[in-house]
Amino acid sequence: MKNAALDKRNQKTGAARPTLLLALLAGFVLRLMHLGAESLWYDETVSVHLARQPLSAMFAHTAGDIHPPGYYLLLHLWQQLTAPTLQHGLEFLYAFPSVMAAMVGLALLYAIGRRLFNIKSALVAVTLATANPFQLWYSQEVRMYTTGTALGLLCLWALLAFVTGQHK
Repeated sequence: MKNAALDKRNQKTGAARPTLLLALLAGFVLRLMHLGAESLWYDETVSVHLARQPLSAMFAHTAGDIHPPGYYLLLHLWQQLTAPTLQHGLEFLYAFPSVMAAMVGLALLYAIGRRLFNIKSALVAVTLATANPFQLWYSQEVRMYTTGTALGLLCLWALLAFVTGQHK
């Protein structure tokens, strides 16, 4: 009896997979559209400035700031890999980690929606979040908003797994 219910759930998951992949692909494309087309605003330039500092100076600055250093450290490591410059995609490359964090957030939204409700509700939530103007706006900023959202969703997902006993 339990195996039949598991088989039925796997069939629903398999049927939903193309829809989820299409929503995630659409979300990625929408987040890449016009990425880096606008110049950075003041808060974003602060993020870039701190990311370009030596680690000791970055940590010294964030010790007296309201923002923790994690996002700036992520940007620091990212800019070590990509070497963004004005001639080489500065705005695009610095905003790209926010796009990736937003994509992780969309995937986690699906996983949480599926666990709390059902596959159909999870797909509706992801589809709505994919094209949400606020989600799109913040996923293109060189700020920690989407990273914080993704980390919050990851914590919720882990808590749900622990509470429901599905972590074993």
